[in-house]
Amino acid sequence: MSNEPDQNILTEDLSDLDHSSGDVTAWERFSFSTVRGFLWLHMKIWGMTGLYLSCRFFAFLEFLINCKRRRRIGKMIAQALNRKLTRSERNRLVKEQFMRVRCDKTFYIIFDMLSPEEIRKRFKIVNKQYLDDALARGKGICLLKCHHGSFHIAAQGLCFLGYPVSAVRAPNEGAIRRYIQGMWRRNHPDMPQAKMIFTGEFVRPLYRLLKANHILGAALDVSKIPDSHMKSVIVTVLGKEREFLTGTLSIAIRCKSAVHQVFLVSDRNFYYRLEVGPPLTDPDTCEETPEIVQTVMQKYADGIGQFATAHPDHLSRT
Repeated sequence: MSNEPDQNILTEDLSDLDHSSGDVTAWERFSFSTVRGFLWLHMKIWGMTGLYLSCRFFAFLEFLINCKRRRRIGKMIAQALNRKLTRSERNRLVKEQFMRVRCDKTFYIIFDMLSPEEIRKRFKIVNKQYLDDALARGKGICLLKCHHGSFHIAAQGLCFLGYPVSAVRAPNEGAIRRYIQGMWRRNHPDMPQAKMIFTGEFVRPLYRLLKANHILGAALDVSKIPDSHMKSVIVTVLGKEREFLTGTLSIAIRCKSAVHQVFLVSDRNFYYRLEVGPPLTDPDTCEETPEIVQTVMQKYADGIGQFATAHPDHLSRT
């Protein structure tokens, strides 16, 4: 099978879904472009390794100075792991979280400025055949991500590799995300553009995207249910009960789409691995029932618990 997805799989015009939650201001555009220019110059002089080390150094300074954020992240990691951390362990994990986030933000900002060879070298997909086999079915893929890891990098990497990507996001899309999405559209008009569906909108776009054989990503491990009308189930993560959303999973089951859990691992020196897990359902025979939804969601929760234990510094939000 070809390493690239079939470019003729889109059967419906989805241009009306190419929207964001607002434009960036002139000041934001100037600020972001200035930062991008500085990072690009730094990269040209000292290379990617030099840029990576600089990011870690300035993140360490931020760790020393920003006491409020340091306490907040330490509390979040302890809650995610559902255990008490020693002082040295908390400091080590919080410091690594500061550094990972800073490096991930930097890589995301300069992503579209890197050469294709550089991106292919630094962004890898583990179990890529799962994506290719699922797209070959023609009924879309639902990727269950979580709030561990920088999945905006995963979306950019998948777009670069030619995959049709869409995602469910909160309406308060950050200005930097909207700016980078605009730069990607401008600099790479021949490549797929990620489509954003915001929570609280009608669910019909989700059906349309899956019917058009898109890769639809959604993080169901929310810290708080945004709307009481949204369907959810109680699952157990590392011995703690949590309430997770189920709407996107139910839609995927109804559409007979493949369902996989994914994690993005940030390795040293700007190397990234998108780990695609085995199917969580049999898309051809699975039917939407409360028992099936509960079972799949608990598998999803178990995967999050395992990943959080292995990579506690990858916590983005809990």
